Amino acid sequence: MSESNETDILMNGEQWFAKNWGMLLNITLVILVVVVGVNWVRSSKSASSSAAESALINALSSDSTNQTKVALLLHGVHTQYKGEPVAERALILSANTSLEAGDYQNAQTRFAAYLSEYADGGNWIDEARLGQAVSQEAQGKSGEAQTGYQSLTNNHNAVIKARAVALLEAAKTELAPLPSRPEPVVEPQTPSGDATVPTVSTPEVTPAAPVPPPAAPDQK
Repeated sequence: MSESNETDILMNGEQWFAKNWGMLLNITLVILVVVVGVNWVRSSKSASSSAAESALINALSSDSTNQTKVALLLHGVHTQYKGEPVAERALILSANTSLEAGDYQNAQTRFAAYLSEYADGGNWIDEARLGQAVSQEAQGKSGEAQTGYQSLTNNHNAVIKARAVALLEAAKTELAPLPSRPEPVVEPQTPSGDATVPTVSTPEVTPAAPVPPPAAPDQK
């Protein structure tokens, strides 16, 4: 390649750069913005996930001995961090804690919310169905509870299946009525005060005369 040709190329390159430097700058800025944006989104998600995990741990490790309060704290984590993986765990734990606390109405509501919100791909669907049935039975809704148990008797999870079968059999068992209690025996009351009990005189018995022994037979 001759020296003149190289000079022409350089001059043409400088002219092209002079005309298009603005476009190159814009492309570079776009790339930078995209890279920074992706990194920011990733860091934001990481920070949000970390905060959600911390909130869940705080709720579980709270000093409260009131399980109903713990369940409420867990439900708050689910509400605050919806969309985060921790939200699903917070909701199922909240429902289960309500069940253990005997708060059957809220337990049923939260199990139902889990089944609705995580119907596709939830990790604890079967546990939620079983918990909902237990909550229903505890509230006297035996028909709904038995339907729930029945739906889990062929479950692939052996533990869930065994519990469902046992609970279904227990729900179907009708206890015999308790026998009526006998009327209590009323003891006669002793008269109060210094009243003395009258003495009953015992009649004297005259001893009977001794019976003589039988006479010996005459010997001939």
